[in-house]
Amino acid sequence: MTGGNVNEFIDTLSTGQELTFLYKNQKFFVQGCSENAVWTMTLERWEPWADDYIWIAKGKSMSECTQAFLKAKVFDGKDFWQIEKDIEWIGG
Repeated sequence: MTGGNVNEFIDTLSTGQELTFLYKNQKFFVQGCSENAVWTMTLERWEPWADDYIWIAKGKSMSECTQAFLKAKVFDGKDFWQIEKDIEWIGG
């Protein structure tokens, strides 16, 4: 990961804060929230624009959602750890 430390990225993600990153000339936005004791994490693609979420997880904690994000094969059939070296953290 360029633009930041991968451990800080995951720590920030685990608190539900907004993060913006680039992967293969695409801009992604991930965030979490809680409503009625259900935690939700969403991944959007801002550039090129996607009409809907790329990925959604619900769980009992933001940590549970974060672990699901790290394992989700949403990046060309690869998970976060498989592409981590190609990500540029640009905001959040």
